[in-house]
Amino acid sequence: MSRYLIKRLLLIIPTFLGISLITYSMVRLAPGDYTSLRATGGGELKTTAAAKQAMEEERKLYGLDRPIMFGYAEWLGKMLTLDFGISRKDGRPVSARIAESLPITLALNVISMVLVYIISIPAGILSALWKDSLYDRASSVVLFILYSLPSFWVGLLLLLLLSGGEFLNIFPLGGIVSDVPGPVPWWRLAGDVIWHLVLPVVTLTYGGFAFLARYMRANLLEVISQQYITTARAKGLGVRRVLFIHAFRNSLVPLVTLMASILPGLLGGSVIIESIFSVPGMGLLAYEAILSRDIPVIMAIASISAVLTLVGILVADVMYSVVDPRIRLEAKV
Repeated sequence: MSRYLIKRLLLIIPTFLGISLITYSMVRLAPGDYTSLRATGGGELKTTAAAKQAMEEERKLYGLDRPIMFGYAEWLGKMLTLDFGISRKDGRPVSARIAESLPITLALNVISMVLVYIISIPAGILSALWKDSLYDRASSVVLFILYSLPSFWVGLLLLLLLSGGEFLNIFPLGGIVSDVPGPVPWWRLAGDVIWHLVLPVVTLTYGGFAFLARYMRANLLEVISQQYITTARAKGLGVRRVLFIHAFRNSLVPLVTLMASILPGLLGGSVIIESIFSVPGMGLLAYEAILSRDIPVIMAIASISAVLTLVGILVADVMYSVVDPRIRLEAKV
């Protein structure tokens, strides 16, 4: 196990270098850099001599006049010291902007993920046990309908119905806290944040809930049909013991694969959901950085997502052996 972990951790280094280099190159090669966007006025690029000179000086200041490899090497050297640079949009440290957005995105996605797993796994188990029953058929219809609904449409519909549209005014239109003058007790502040997160969490949860419930049902049905499950039942083992000791544990192996994408998803945020509900999270931060060609912010978010993705894949591989001891990690190398 330790040998395998060391090899995988060493493999993360060249993989991360490749991902960050490709990301940096794509940002630099994209049409319209940061200085060009700043020099744009009224939809047309300013062509005066002063504007061109200012743009060239700004390009030199930010290192955009040098080759891509030199710029990437400079960024990598700073990143190794955890210096993500200064945001070109507002002149603030990138780490400070991420520190403001990260807790919001983390809270939003952790709550959503916990709700998805708590609801969908039991629902999928019941559908598998009661295959072709009324519950199975009705839940299948409901889940397929939920899965087919676009998240942006559901978010806008919730705002229209529950946030002061033509119907009810129960939840706020957006944001994360209400504008209240003066100090507020922590319990009231926590309640206000939860009140603001209800609609974004619902919009994030319903799609994952529908997908995971059907996925769990299909996996469990496949495991139940195996010969060793029939043998266990023939030996006189109870239904609960066969289900939770033998079938359920083996049906988790495909679900572990999905965990590789959970970790970066927790911190990456959702651009669509955060934009609709005006949630100042990581997704909205990344979206604004891409529009403004804010390279330090883009590279910081891309680097964090890349590291979390690689770590998530490693954690998923290790959990394979926990879920199914027959899987030998050393054999994969």
